[in-house]
Amino acid sequence: MRQSNTRTVVEQKPLGIIDSISAGLDLVRRRPWTLFIPILLDLMIWLAPRLSLTQLFRPFAELMVNILTALSGDPQASDQARRMFQEMTGSLNLFGVVTTALNAVMHLPSLFKVDKYPAPVVNMPSPINAAFPQAQALPEVVVALFVPLFLLGLLLAAVYLEWIAQGVRPLQTQPPGATLVRIAQLWLRLIVFALLLIGLALAAALSVTLLQASVANPELVAFFALLIMVGLFWISIYFFFVAAAMAVSGIHLRLAVQRSVLLFRAFFWSAIGLVALSVFLERGLAIVWDGLTVTTAGVVIAIAANAYIGTSLIAAAMVYYQDRMNLIERWRQAAKNTKR
Repeated sequence: MRQSNTRTVVEQKPLGIIDSISAGLDLVRRRPWTLFIPILLDLMIWLAPRLSLTQLFRPFAELMVNILTALSGDPQASDQARRMFQEMTGSLNLFGVVTTALNAVMHLPSLFKVDKYPAPVVNMPSPINAAFPQAQALPEVVVALFVPLFLLGLLLAAVYLEWIAQGVRPLQTQPPGATLVRIAQLWLRLIVFALLLIGLALAAALSVTLLQASVANPELVAFFALLIMVGLFWISIYFFFVAAAMAVSGIHLRLAVQRSVLLFRAFFWSAIGLVALSVFLERGLAIVWDGLTVTTAGVVIAIAANAYIGTSLIAAAMVYYQDRMNLIERWRQAAKNTKR
């Protein structure tokens, strides 16, 4: 048997997908302070004035319209895509993009991340947003504000992940200050992970741009652009457990990536099942939260409920990671004993 902060499990039997989700829900129920940071961030974003990013993202929107036009070849579809991206870029704001970037790094639960069309704007604006119109931001101002806000968000994310991971690790005696050291190390590793993701995104965008400039056939450009997007999608899948590995095991990025990929190689269908169920719950419940955000009280309830479910899903990923790594370690130990 193995005792942890949240449960006692039989070592020989790995946890299933539903068991992992249940363990995550139970962990958050036992450690409600883990909800403080996502709730605080969403309340701050909801109350703060919005800074529009339309000018910054307009070139990207035009690029996506050109790709969709090349794929469909239908002028009417092109017009619809152009209107869609115009509305999307018109609703983008600085805090929403920062939250989306944090979500890409460590799945931060937030009602304000930009991951669907139309871009999520709460139906019930805060009193501050209702009183002040959305201001347009120059690109250089966006960059100057985005970097410190993103770094501060990653620091809060490190604290948030450490609070959750403390409920997943086996019980152990830690020296004074160990938690602060773990948070500082995790913060730096999350920064490096974010730089890796930014590098991949920039490489993909540069590849598409070079293809457009060097290949005359738009259908061929669209085909290769689609391949690049599919590649990025699968990379994001295989990186699903990276933040969990760094938080739970306290390991550096390279080893965390290796372990995340290893989980999919060794337990592909259960790992994919956990990812799919997490996405299904997040997207499905987003419809419920959207229906709540028509009153001020509904916004507060939606923020709290979304934080609870999102934190539970992060905890479930950590529980699954820890449980399967224990299983892999037992396999390795059994193999060593067999060789002897």
